[in-house]
Amino acid sequence: MSMETQDRQLLQAITDFTLAQSHDDVERFKAAMLDWGHHWQATAATYLPAADLLTDSLDSANEQTRALLAMFEQHKHHLLWEQSYRQVDGLVSDAMLAAYAFAELIGYNGPFVSERIRCGIGVWGADIDYPRHRHGAEEIYIPLAGSALFKIGDSEERLCRASDPVLVESQTAHGFRSLDQGLVVLYLWQAGDLREVSHFD
Repeated sequence: MSMETQDRQLLQAITDFTLAQSHDDVERFKAAMLDWGHHWQATAATYLPAADLLTDSLDSANEQTRALLAMFEQHKHHLLWEQSYRQVDGLVSDAMLAAYAFAELIGYNGPFVSERIRCGIGVWGADIDYPRHRHGAEEIYIPLAGSALFKIGDSEERLCRASDPVLVESQTAHGFRSLDQGLVVLYLWQAGDLREVSHFD
């Protein structure tokens, strides 16, 4: 199976999953998912250890998220896994750097090139504190497995599990702490710089 075929299988799975979500916060991202662009580019696979957490995370997925998560787990070795932060910058803990990664499927760096929307999978190990940060694009996290305590703006901390979307408006401070099973999310960004490095509070 060619790389492009594998990528298109993931794209179709992500699109189908997103369009099937009935939550109002997900609705605002659907138009961009349907009109992301048309160009595919080959991307070099880069593996990070956090991607191995996908296998164990299947145990904490639910009926709605397990099929998509399993597809990411199946294709994890040919994805471009990245981190936004570096140890030298001192923005996040060493524990987070050792147990987090994301793989973009749609966006500037993904195999499906888009200036309209950014979409991919993010993985955090257990008990990771992702400090409060902000960026211009609006974002939604759709947890696929595990759980975390999210803090969005001035709201109370909120426990989120699989299939419980978390919307972050533009320039709204947000962060979370993953719990004992870690956290895997499908993330979507739109209406801003899709590769902006977050600013920390």
